[in-house]
Amino acid sequence: MKKYVPHKTDWAQIERFLINAEKKVSTARKILEFDEEACLQQAYEAMMKASLAFMFSHGSRARSIPGHHIAIIEFTEEHFGEKHVGLFAVFDQLRRKRNAAMYDEAGFISRQDAEEAVKSSRKFVAIIRADVEGRKPEPDDEDTVDS
Repeated sequence: MKKYVPHKTDWAQIERFLINAEKKVSTARKILEFDEEACLQQAYEAMMKASLAFMFSHGSRARSIPGHHIAIIEFTEEHFGEKHVGLFAVFDQLRRKRNAAMYDEAGFISRQDAEEAVKSSRKFVAIIRADVEGRKPEPDDEDTVDS
């Protein structure tokens, strides 16, 4: 079964996803002071939203099946290759920690975990934005949708 399906490239939608990812990074930073688990969740969601924007910019999306978060991470990682391998390892670790925190009472999130999540998500979202912006068509291109 295919993990990905075609998705119409809508640059306005992609921009909304990137803005939402940036807001989630900002929210994660703000809630770090009082809720490490919620902080990690927001940081992870920021990385997911940015990855979805990245997939959409390549005309794809993940199928809505069990394991689709892994498929999203894999798609993004495959397109970046070895360039940011460490950051993708952190992304997958955040996915695992988030799952443990959600579904396992032993899923404790430390202050250090939450701080690393914020730092990594900020960097990740910036890398994705730079890549997407570099591939975005010029405003006078007829395929471009205004934001």
